[in-house]
Amino acid sequence: MDKLRALHYFAHLAESASFTKTAAAFDVPASSVSRRIADLEALLQQQLLERSTRQVKLTELGALYYQQILPALSSLDDAEALLKQQQAHPSGLLSISAMPSYGERCLTPILNEFSQRYPDIVLDLHFSDQLTNLRRDPIDIAIRGGQAPDERIVAKKLTSNHFVLCASPAYLAKYGTPNSVLDLNQHLSLRYRGPGKVLPWLVKRPQGWQELQPKIRLISNHGSHLLNAAKNGEGIALLPEWGVQQMLDEGSLLRLTLDHEVTVAPVETNGIYLLYQRLKYQIPKVRVAVDFITEHLAQAPR
Repeated sequence: MDKLRALHYFAHLAESASFTKTAAAFDVPASSVSRRIADLEALLQQQLLERSTRQVKLTELGALYYQQILPALSSLDDAEALLKQQQAHPSGLLSISAMPSYGERCLTPILNEFSQRYPDIVLDLHFSDQLTNLRRDPIDIAIRGGQAPDERIVAKKLTSNHFVLCASPAYLAKYGTPNSVLDLNQHLSLRYRGPGKVLPWLVKRPQGWQELQPKIRLISNHGSHLLNAAKNGEGIALLPEWGVQQMLDEGSLLRLTLDHEVTVAPVETNGIYLLYQRLKYQIPKVRVAVDFITEHLAQAPR
């Protein structure tokens, strides 16, 4: 039995839940995929998949096995890519995952120049707030907010992720300018919906963290939507400084300075990081992308 081929079939089945799609991906008959999986289950003496006329899904042991083999299969793919491209000019499909707001406002504007410089690299962009596991997901580079991850992933800090309260001059002229965090409870708020919940507005008190309760005017998971609403005078927004700095500079939004700082998490997310696996940096397409993004987006510490 070709165990490596069977493992590749199994990994694709785990993700697609379809023998037909897996067969098409490897350009083989569905019967060949089914036979390889059956041989693998016989070798392991464990049932990996539950099959029915409607669906294919992993058994509990199958799910555990999938999580264990995925890093090894990914490393093998990376090793092959490294050997194929080591002497070649940068080319191929490059997958980049970024937070939607940062991707739209900061990353996208520089990618046209990148594509002109490296025309043989095809960009595959994923804009999502969902966390990415670089050792599991088919992503070459990820851009995420938070603290630096573990040492197995290289993290290059691009900018700080400090949140600021801001509102338009028109809104403040109509509703007044808050001077304290208590004043915020009399104002309209524009709130961001993260992957799991609407982000709270928190302030640190001597007795611990307290959530503020201003009236909610708008909720959105799209940063640009909140930004436009703030500029249009619909309410006060709590947004990353990198996303609003241009509007603060031009005066379409004004920064609010209160008696206490307001944030969205008890431990403030301290940076936007460019993440990649150390081994993948040796692949030309990944190396030039990491260097290019760092050169254009990394900000010097204040």
